Amino acid sequence: MSNSTLVVPDEAEAPSGPGQLAIVAFFVVNIAVVLLFWWSASGTVPVKTLADRLNTIGRLTALIGTYLLLWQLLLLARLPWLERAFGMARMVWLHRWNAYLALGLIGIHVVTQTVGYQLDDGFSTLRQLGDFIEHYEGLLMAIVGFVLLIVVTVLSITIARRHFSYETWYFVHLYSYLAIVLAFSHQLATGADFIDSSTFTAYWWALYALLFGSLVVYRVAAPLWRYGRHGFRVHRVEREATGAVSIYVTGRDLDLFRFEPGQFAIWRFLDARRWWEAHPFSMSATPNGEYLRLTVKRTGDFGAHVAAVHAGTPVLVEGPFGRFTRRSCVRSKALLIAGGIGITPIRALAEDLADDQVAVTILYRCRHESDVAFRRELDDLAREYGIRVEYLINDRTLRGRSGGEWLEAANLRTLVPDVAERDIFVCGPIGMAEKVKRSLGILEIPQTQIHVEAFRF
Repeated sequence: MSNSTLVVPDEAEAPSGPGQLAIVAFFVVNIAVVLLFWWSASGTVPVKTLADRLNTIGRLTALIGTYLLLWQLLLLARLPWLERAFGMARMVWLHRWNAYLALGLIGIHVVTQTVGYQLDDGFSTLRQLGDFIEHYEGLLMAIVGFVLLIVVTVLSITIARRHFSYETWYFVHLYSYLAIVLAFSHQLATGADFIDSSTFTAYWWALYALLFGSLVVYRVAAPLWRYGRHGFRVHRVEREATGAVSIYVTGRDLDLFRFEPGQFAIWRFLDARRWWEAHPFSMSATPNGEYLRLTVKRTGDFGAHVAAVHAGTPVLVEGPFGRFTRRSCVRSKALLIAGGIGITPIRALAEDLADDQVAVTILYRCRHESDVAFRRELDDLAREYGIRVEYLINDRTLRGRSGGEWLEAANLRTLVPDVAERDIFVCGPIGMAEKVKRSLGILEIPQTQIHVEAFRF
């Protein structure tokens, strides 16, 4: 798993996870409750003028937009029950489009309320904004919050398109929390639908309490509790292939820390330099009760200095997350395709599948022979389980073809004639993953057989 980007599985065809229907129902019911409170407070007030219409639209879009912003924080918070229900891919998709919808509704609120009050007061736009700031409690903070939301959205799009580091993406998104907190007091102090309804106010407080309570429990309390139980610490750091480092994490009762090969966790190394950073890395070894291992490519803000992590450094662990596991394989044969450091979950998954009597073939794509990680371990798996391992390397041809050529449709079928009979797992850079998906599409492999993790936001 790359340290510079968040691994997102492509689970478009994956079945619904446990609790998905209940979460969707909760979302819809609360939308209905918000609309009901709005209607009882101001929805029945006669609308006579254009200003009345604009102000009505503004109040309604503010309520729904803010409600969506609360879900926006949940969707980026990596909560285990949400990830199990929807999978990381759907959550990222929902997070992206919910952001656009929420920001759009809040934007409509800002415009319609400003123009609506202008029509009533006869002020210019600047004078109206000045009046808001002078006479309406919390309005200045709400304006700052709105500007922050715009900045976070624009920067997030830029970061994703330009492939900036995960650390940058993570840092920018922290401002989303600040934006919502800044708007909260303004809503309750000046919102027409709250002023005359203590019940609606209590309900709104409850929504915020539920959100931030979930964040505290799962993002703070759970990792701290897990640390208290297991005492995770860095045991040693070992160099793998050129540009990769493995970190071995030990602790107490590791046989009780449950994860499936192929999953990832969020790791926070508590030293003076890295304590504030949280990074997603796959477990590169199967559960063994002795250690957890993550393998990092030495690129990006964290990876460039990963070898400097000292033995004894305390570690907080969130997770595990992901469906890139044995559960996704329903056939008796599997094809695992890795690119570069994408071998990290593939190596662990291959052993788990083979141990369960699945016939496994691994295609490992690298630019150079020196980039191959876990060479000895993969060779051991081949001897012990009969796993077929093919190294597709640019500077060493295989049957007269270079590494990348073997990922083309016709060549892929030549190399793995029974590819259509296998569940296929792909992990690597986004370009390689997309190339493999195109080749599998040409070979008419059903999407339900394809499971992809690609390095992207």
